Amino acid sequence: MFLKQIKLTNFRNYKKLDFNFKTPITILKGDNAQGKTNFLESIYFLASSKSNRSTQDQELILEGEDFLRVEGVLKDGTTLEVAMQLNQSDLGVKKRVKVNGIPRRVFDYSSNLVVIEFSPEDINLVKGSPSLRRSHIDQVLSQIDRSYKKALSNYEGVVINKNRLLKRIQEGFSKIDELLFWTDQQILLGNILIEKRRSFFEFLNSSERKFGDFRFEYKPNLVSLERLKEYQQKEIFAASSLIGPHRDDFTFFLEEKDLSKFGSRGEQRTAVLDLKLTQLNYVEQVLKDRPVLLLDDIFSELDDSHRKHVADLSKLQQTIITTVEWDNYLKKTFGMANVLTVENGQITLKADK
Repeated sequence: MFLKQIKLTNFRNYKKLDFNFKTPITILKGDNAQGKTNFLESIYFLASSKSNRSTQDQELILEGEDFLRVEGVLKDGTTLEVAMQLNQSDLGVKKRVKVNGIPRRVFDYSSNLVVIEFSPEDINLVKGSPSLRRSHIDQVLSQIDRSYKKALSNYEGVVINKNRLLKRIQEGFSKIDELLFWTDQQILLGNILIEKRRSFFEFLNSSERKFGDFRFEYKPNLVSLERLKEYQQKEIFAASSLIGPHRDDFTFFLEEKDLSKFGSRGEQRTAVLDLKLTQLNYVEQVLKDRPVLLLDDIFSELDDSHRKHVADLSKLQQTIITTVEWDNYLKKTFGMANVLTVENGQITLKADK
């Protein structure tokens, strides 16, 4: 995959930007809070129609404006567009997407452009909440597997409806046997998600390790008729679905050490890096094409050996790198890259190569 061009209108701090990617590796240097990370976010937004940093779509729109638009052209000529209009009445947004100029459902907008991003904040995957780790799995698989995305969307709807019914049963307005339809659907869809997640982790753990003996232990929250019967009264009492893949988790290990409990910050960072870069190979296996790699100011966080390995991997697909420090190592390693400077939402050629 190769993104040739991206156009931004009112995206974060970018009023207008029309940018062409001239080389497989693009380096964006500049001080903090100038728009480097926003630019990477716009690429993720173009790929998925979602932000990887915010759950509130309206936050993406430039302050003082009521719409945004992100457009892109891929190497094969495919054109992509994601636009949002602010609804002034409720501060919500209306989103629309197009592929080759043809409107599509947002749900069907995937796999044209796939990206994998790594940033220093990703270290939170190790010690953060299970919901953060589940969200990460969903982001990766939903980009490349439409059946997964559909099962996930339907499953989430089932859980919402089941929880409403549990509340009505708790209050005496509905009967327990009304749960049967929703529990059947939860079992069907839940097992689809669990099997696809299990396959994902089997691939990751069977891949060659680059940074150490890391592994990722998937912890499925199994859903079956027997378990649902066992938890039925507890679920009614809580008015909430207590079991199923919406409560899945996974743990980072270095050999037999649980990194969330005993790992150093350096080990945790390296484990997340290992996870992200192994996902590049997973996407390639599924789509027969490598995704675009986004590296957000990570080289200052890595030691020399890890820097070298990431630099080598960066050359295997289109890679966009942001950095505050443009040091001698980066100059030597990425001398043939397109090196640019980001200042106040503008990208210029002012870079000391």
